Amino acid sequence: MKLFASIALLLAITTSGYSQTYRPSTSTNKTYLETIKGLSYSYRNGIITLKNRGDYDLGTVSIIAKSSTDPSLFGIALFEDGVKKNKDYSAKVYFTEDNGKTTTEVPLNKIEEKSLIFSFDKATRAR
Repeated sequence: MKLFASIALLLAITTSGYSQTYRPSTSTNKTYLETIKGLSYSYRNGIITLKNRGDYDLGTVSIIAKSSTDPSLFGIALFEDGVKKNKDYSAKVYFTEDNGKTTTEVPLNKIEEKSLIFSFDKATRAR
């Protein structure tokens, strides 16, 4: 019984460290949905890792981040140099905060990572 309780506690601790939300696409555009099919990404310590296991080479991909606790926070990761199929890519997420008058970059240590909500912003096929 003690072993089961220890294992359950260990699992709860290890899975609660990075609990960002990854929002699925809400688009109804069939071409766009086919374009992002097979794309997956993960976030850790300010870096988005993008995996393209889809059917297409992509021209650009952007992934945005918002905060569930701070509506003025916005983050974006840009993959602009092409995303070849069956390859992995990494990009830094740039976070900014808009207070109504100015927009300033926010350092990573000021971000509450657990409250981040990620989603695809844009994905285009390569020509």
